[in-house]
Amino acid sequence: MHPLVRGAAAAAVFTSLGSLDRPVAPPPAAAPVTAVKGVDGLPAPCGPGTLPEGPVCVRIPSAGEIGRTRLQEDVIGPDPGRSTIGLDRIPRRPDRPADPAAYIYPAGDTKRPPRLLGALDGEAAPVRGRTSPSGVHLAVRPGEKVVVLALEHQQGPAEVVLVGELFGPTVVTRHEVEEGGRKLRYLMFHGRLDRTEPAVVRGAKLEAGTTLGFARSDNGGGLIEVYLEARLLREGAALDESKLTDPSVAVPIDLRDVLPLRP
Repeated sequence: MHPLVRGAAAAAVFTSLGSLDRPVAPPPAAAPVTAVKGVDGLPAPCGPGTLPEGPVCVRIPSAGEIGRTRLQEDVIGPDPGRSTIGLDRIPRRPDRPADPAAYIYPAGDTKRPPRLLGALDGEAAPVRGRTSPSGVHLAVRPGEKVVVLALEHQQGPAEVVLVGELFGPTVVTRHEVEEGGRKLRYLMFHGRLDRTEPAVVRGAKLEAGTTLGFARSDNGGGLIEVYLEARLLREGAALDESKLTDPSVAVPIDLRDVLPLRP
């Protein structure tokens, strides 16, 4: 072997043997577990469905909540406490009971809710060849009275904004509601009436329990129906009688968002 090659090989062997006496370098420190605290205040990494935001884990909103927020912002302006043109109906808020029997209606026995002939969840339900995509049909007794409701967090009396033909003979009332520090305006549509009370005229201010009108007394042996629908008025929208159902004026909402709860 050439002397230079032999010398290089010997140097490599000595270098290897020398490295055995050196202390092993400590492994790199493991990345610390995030100091983010969960909703219970205990140290924990953010779990599924959450993201770190400063010292807390923030829940990622669902697609439905995002859609609701966009719709309500389009109707009443930005509001961190509520949730579009992309949707055609504001759904039930998660904090409101899903059971329709939990609510008071403008017709029927106060101790027992009327039978609903439509779907409150926005699924079109057939009613003798028609559908109810925004409101519901209530099955009531012949000639039963239909009254004004005080909506949840309502401020002051309701105001009559229409008495005429819309969903058959219809009375529409406007209600101001305090919600999240803001005053919102809702329309309640009471349709398929037989007749209205003489005092129920446009501009009249009516307290809760005031009779608006009456259901039909005869329907050829079939069900007697009253139509009920609620809409949220867009901010700044004018109350034009001919445009109350126009999406540019008011957007349908789930009735459970505003109907009063049973005691």
